[in-house]
Amino acid sequence: MRRILGLSLVFLLLGLPAAAPAQTDQANPEGGFADLQAMVAQMRSSMYTQGEQVPGWDRGGADADSVLRARGADSHFFAYDDNSGRSIGILTQRPLTAFAPAGWRVVDTYGSSATRLDNPSLLFEMLSDRYAIGLRANGRRVRDADCVDPIANATLYEVPGAPSRPDDANIPILFRVLLLAQDGQTVCVRLEGDAQRGWHLRSFTTDGHRLPQLDQTDQLITIVPAGPIERLIAFRPTTSS
Repeated sequence: MRRILGLSLVFLLLGLPAAAPAQTDQANPEGGFADLQAMVAQMRSSMYTQGEQVPGWDRGGADADSVLRARGADSHFFAYDDNSGRSIGILTQRPLTAFAPAGWRVVDTYGSSATRLDNPSLLFEMLSDRYAIGLRANGRRVRDADCVDPIANATLYEVPGAPSRPDDANIPILFRVLLLAQDGQTVCVRLEGDAQRGWHLRSFTTDGHRLPQLDQTDQLITIVPAGPIERLIAFRPTTSS
């Protein structure tokens, strides 16, 4: 199991102080680029600030991927439930387009779906009632932990006819900022729990430093029967929305 980035993207896109997009200045494009760079740097710092180094951080973690594959990766998905809703993780060599609903409109893309990955996984998450995101990244088992390489490709979708929220205007620029911020970063997670109770995760750097901003104590990871993505994922507005 690999929760890509190890956290709720709703939390990042709508909750961090960095989520205040700069105003585009057509007369001063260099200034706009500098503002974008500053946003990326601030979000990267917020996401990847290291905590203490934990001896044995990559020992004793559960292997949820093996559990899901034993049940059938074509017939079962991971569900990630927290206060912001439910997102869905898929272990597959197939691209995002194989699972994204046909009615969703592509707003923006990042990377290339042609990038070859040895052990890819997908994540679909609602960012609001109107916007959804699909991510694809490569993962690998490192002792008893799961490590995820930087996102290979991503797509921002708009759900036609969905109601709008005040934060929606920020999402397209923050989609780009988030992906630029994670470029070059590898995140490892150690899972705690089992298939009956569900799993929780703890996030680390590749050398065992905690990444506390990427942990969500309220998140529960379970295995659910596969189905249409639009019927499985859900968005729950937070009190700050």
